Amino acid sequence: MQKKSLADYVREFAQKGYSASTIRNFLLKYGYSGREIDDAIGSIFGTTIRHEIHLSHTTALVVIFIFISLLGVSSFFYFGASKAPSELLDLNLEPITTTAEPGSSITFIKELSNLGSSKRYDVIIKQEVIEPNTNRIITQKIETRAIETFGSTQTTMLIPKDTAPGNYILRVIVEYDGKKAVATLPVKIASFAKKETCFDGLKNQDEEKIDCGGACKECEKQSIECNDNNPCTDDLTENDVCINKPIFPCCGNSICEEQEKGSCSDCQKAEPPLLMSSETLDDIKELARVDPAKALQQCNGIEVPDLKDTCIGNIGEVQRSKEFCLKISNPRIKDLCYSTIAKETNENSICNDISTDSRRDSCYMTFVLDNKDYSVCDKISNKHLRQSCESLRQLNELNQQSQEQQS
Repeated sequence: MQKKSLADYVREFAQKGYSASTIRNFLLKYGYSGREIDDAIGSIFGTTIRHEIHLSHTTALVVIFIFISLLGVSSFFYFGASKAPSELLDLNLEPITTTAEPGSSITFIKELSNLGSSKRYDVIIKQEVIEPNTNRIITQKIETRAIETFGSTQTTMLIPKDTAPGNYILRVIVEYDGKKAVATLPVKIASFAKKETCFDGLKNQDEEKIDCGGACKECEKQSIECNDNNPCTDDLTENDVCINKPIFPCCGNSICEEQEKGSCSDCQKAEPPLLMSSETLDDIKELARVDPAKALQQCNGIEVPDLKDTCIGNIGEVQRSKEFCLKISNPRIKDLCYSTIAKETNENSICNDISTDSRRDSCYMTFVLDNKDYSVCDKISNKHLRQSCESLRQLNELNQQSQEQQS
């Protein structure tokens, strides 16, 4: 005899649209016996098949096969799709400069997206340039990083001087929790022969001296022989004797003379260059808390574009305003700005401003995993992540209903 409370429980969830297999699996987890559950489900979903009903062997086999198939599919979605892995990485590489000479460097960008449920974990990143035929490593760089949601890093690797010209492969391997994420880019090592010219600063071709004589312009012997490389002397020759007459006042001797005031750079005070470091960016970030306009002015004075964009993103973070993200040029840093502000303000609508699907999905999944905000499930582009979001939502509803039932 089934318990009336159990039957009422089954009826309640059936009215909410849950399937019989979903309800059955959930009740099994909470200690109800299979027979109790089947009796309760039979009373709600339809009359239980009694032993008096005589089935042919063929019909019985078909019924058993259908039941096992449904049970297997339900188990897959419940135990597989509903549980997001704790640690799952997506790795993407984008080239900046992947053609270089021996002794110079290649540059590329690594994008790491945390698609798992763990908020933060460490990974080991191996970056290698290898020969495609022998798999021999030409150069290697290894680093350890902590992954949270999304990270974009520009990396430079020096190509050894003795590397032979040819085609190579850049391979990046990220190791974590016994798993690996791998991505590759083609790399070309080329030897560029420099053409001899009359302006290369070398004595070559048929030149008599550096960049003059022969095929180049005629060498000015007097000016070359008498030039003392002093901008404050007038170099000339009189009776085959070099004379270097001082020039006064002389603009260029780093001395502000009376006659030069207002017209020569010697009398202008140069502003010291803005030295960039993590401390400088942190100082500007602190300034942004009280004076965002002045902080933005200092960010705009930074000459390195990516550092400038990072500086502006810091202002947006402390001001909790996505308007600062609009001033960022680098699309990756701009997306990171939107993602950070969405998390700081708990506004999932800001994720929609992110330019790429993968980074936008990562932003939405942050709300799913951290805040149990399942309203974003329909906005996720990746079908596997969207399915995981829906499964987590259903499991959360079942847990809440169970807690209410027990209380």
